[in-house]
This record gives sequence, structure tokens and C-alpha cells, in this order.
Amino acid sequence: MNNKKVLLISGIVGPLKSSNNSFTNTVKGYLNNGFKVYHFAFYNKRNTKYELFELLENKNYKFFGIPYFVSYFLNGKRRNKKRGKNDYIIESIHPNEVIKPNSEISKTQYFFNLFYSIFESIRLLLFSPFIRPDIIYAYEIFGVNPGYFIAKILNKPLIKRFQGTFIDKDNINSKKTLFHKKAYEKDCTLNIMTNDGTKGDEVLRKLGFSEEKILFLINGLDERIRKSIREKDLEKFKLKLDLGDKDLVLGIFNRFYPFKRIDRAVYLLKELKEELDNPYLLIGGMGGPTESTIRKMVKNFHLEDNVKFLGEIQYDDMFLYYKVCDVILLLNDYANTGNQLLEAAYLGKQTIAVDDENNSKIFKFENIHYVNPYNFLEESVKLSMEIYKNKNNIEERINNKILSWEQRMDIEIKKVEEILGKNC
Repeated sequence: MNNKKVLLISGIVGPLKSSNNSFTNTVKGYLNNGFKVYHFAFYNKRNTKYELFELLENKNYKFFGIPYFVSYFLNGKRRNKKRGKNDYIIESIHPNEVIKPNSEISKTQYFFNLFYSIFESIRLLLFSPFIRPDIIYAYEIFGVNPGYFIAKILNKPLIKRFQGTFIDKDNINSKKTLFHKKAYEKDCTLNIMTNDGTKGDEVLRKLGFSEEKILFLINGLDERIRKSIREKDLEKFKLKLDLGDKDLVLGIFNRFYPFKRIDRAVYLLKELKEELDNPYLLIGGMGGPTESTIRKMVKNFHLEDNVKFLGEIQYDDMFLYYKVCDVILLLNDYANTGNQLLEAAYLGKQTIAVDDENNSKIFKFENIHYVNPYNFLEESVKLSMEIYKNKNNIEERINNKILSWEQRMDIEIKKVEEILGKNC
């Protein structure tokens, strides 16, 4: 039997170096189940932001990007812009207040969506007669318009895949998220929506999709979190980070965006400094509009000796950073049922997580401590002190109830094969 062919359209979405890589694990799921994947994207395979090497080694994966000089020019321009004027001032926001995720959506994205829809539709029109795909797979917002167009032309099933949503389920007609809404409401054979706490399934239902057109799944656990480490190697890593004399090591690993709430970790550390001699906070992640204000907060609170800014962390190293922390902090106001919650639950690490009204219903494990965002500071200080007092007696147990990416993809592939069976 011939391999089934997936025409994958992802725009600027791809296997970023510093992420859990839902994208790579999805593509590998199809390749490992006998599919051929033809991937159309708006970046070059030499772009250092992305890790395509593993996929490119597979003979059944074909990549169609853009010329390197175009990719270099676009990314170089972005890097060289001064971001000071775009910094988001959060110092006046109380840690017990809640921030909506408006910071992720910009006019630039809107205009890029228009341009990319036309550009990729033309490319697909030229290449698809030679590929002759069995299914069209539009990965995230930017892939939907060209995916919808070519699926109609070829009369093939269209799958739309979303890693959560920025649309407020109670305000789906917001002008700010209008082009997102237009992508979500495009008709398709199946919507695959990640259950990350953003309630994307409710958004899809409000837009008129029936249950049979919605597959709502939690991400899988990346295999790199399943590795082990010798105790002496872990101690060496602690020494490298100068953690030997710290009373309580907190870790927050996130981008510097307002609703990711890294500011809460700084407020928590400030309060713990009143109770402990030497609490410590590791902050790791890609930059963003709140980075400069977070650094100012650390300085203004006189916490420079209690905070280490790690910068962007390669995902291969995340296991080590988790292991050296006494407490993992997951403080998002939005989408707080993400990969890090899966990973913390699996590793049995003591974790303080803001309750997003979704995570506490799904992950009920004794090492995950949920706090009310409107009472964050009081509850998190209390929990941190309890963990500190008992940390020598805490046993970190591996939790094998968490699905692997292979198991997660088996569910998706089964559904896709049913669709293909109906279209034979």
C-alpha cells in the first residue's frame, strides 16, 4: 500500500529550539505511522530559530521553505529593532490581579496573515498537482486560509490544528482577535485543538462546530523529560549555578509576556526574603516586552543576589533545570494547562500553579498545588514555606499516568485514518 500524503502548511510555526516541540512531535507521529509529509513554511531550513535537522533526515519528510536571504533579512530586521518603546509596564499591576493575553496579537500579524495567505495559496496551487496529497493539514492560524483554499480546489479533507486560542470564549467578536476568529470559523473536516486551559473547545462550539468536528486533546510528554541523571552529575550542575547554600530554589521558565506573569515570581521571592535567609529564583526563557521591567523590579526590590536570569534555555536542558528546583512556578493568567504542568506532574516536582479553572480539574496530583490568582501572594507564600519546612522529607515520584507523545498521536492518527477511510 502506498504511503498516504499529508500536505502540511504552517507559516512561521515550526520546531523552535527552546520549546517542548508539539510541532516536531506531531510531524514525527505521522512519519512513524507511515505517512509522507510535505511541509510548506515561511522560513528557511537554515534558520537557526528552528530545529529541522531530525525531520530532514527522514526520507518521507519534504520541506518547502523560502530562500535563505529572505529569511535572514526578515529575522535580522526584527532582531535589530529596539524594543524599549514596546515594553509593557507591569510594575503597577498587583500580583493578585489578572491580565488578559492581548500582548500576543499585533497589527503586524494581521498584515502578515493577508500576505502569507496569498503567497502560500499560489505556491500550493503550483506544487500540489505534483504532490497529489490525501489530506490538507493547516497548522495554526496562518496555515488556515491557504489550507482551506487548496482543500477546496483539490476536494480533499482539511484538518485545522491549533495549539490553544487567544480568543476569549466570552468575547469571540473582539476586533483584536477578528482574524483569529475567521481562521477558527472556516469550515473543515476536523479541528484539532490543544487543551491548554484556553477553552478552545468552547470557542469552536460557539462558532457552530459539532462535536464530531472537534478533537480536544492534551499534549503528550516529550521523551527528553523521561531521561535520568546520576546524583553526582546533578550536584555538579547545582554547583555550576551556585545553588549550594540556597534555602529554597524556585524556578520559572517562560517568555517575558504580560500574562505569563513572571512578575508574580519576583513578588513571591520578595515576600520569602522576609522569612528565609537565602531564597533563590531561576528565571529562564526567551525575551519579550516585560523583560526590562522584570529586571527593574529585581533591582528595585534589592533582589539581585537572589535571582539568576538564565536567558533562553534549550529544551534538551530543561530536565536539569527542573531537577535542581525545589519549587516549579507556573503562574500564567491564561493557558496554564501547558507542557510544563505535564512535565512537573510526571517528575513529581513540587509545583505552585495558578488555577486557570481547567488545570485543577484535569491534573489532580499531590505535588501540584493550585492557587487562586486573586489571592496569589498569600497562598503561594504559605505553600512555599510549607514546602521549605518539609523539603527534606519530600519524595519525588515519577508519574506514569501522563501520556507520552506517541500515545497522544495514536489518538489523532486513528481519527485521521477514519476520515481517510470515508474519503476513499
